[in-house]
Amino acid sequence: MQMTQIRRELGSKGEDVACWYLKRKGYEIVQRNWKCQYGEADIVARDLDELVFVEVKTRTTETRGLPEEAVTYKKRQRYERIALEYLFSHDLPSMGIRFDVVAMVLNQDGKAFLRHHRDAYGVGD
Repeated sequence: MQMTQIRRELGSKGEDVACWYLKRKGYEIVQRNWKCQYGEADIVARDLDELVFVEVKTRTTETRGLPEEAVTYKKRQRYERIALEYLFSHDLPSMGIRFDVVAMVLNQDGKAFLRHHRDAYGVGD
C-alpha cells in the first residue's frame, strides 16, 4: 500500500473518531470533507449558536511532535479562507464562527488518545 493511501486511511479514521466524539459532546455534524478552491474543511459542525470549523490531525505516534503542532499559522490562514468560502456559498442564519482542532494519536491497539482544542484560534491569529 502506498504511503499516501495509508495517510488517507489514517486521516479518515481520525475524522470518524472526531465526529463520534463531537456528537457525544452535543455537536451537530453539518458536513465532512467540504471542498472549495482553498482546500478542505475536515468537519463543519454546529455547537449551539456557533458554526465550528474543525481541523482533525491524526498520527500513530508522537515521535514527530504532537498532532496539533501541525496546525501552523499558514494552515490556520487557509482554514479561515475555507470558512469564508463556506459562509458565502451557504445561506446560513447569522451565527458565531469558531475554529476547533481535534488532535489524536491512534495506537496499534486501536485506542485513540484525543485532545479537543475548543476555539483553538481566531481570525487573524
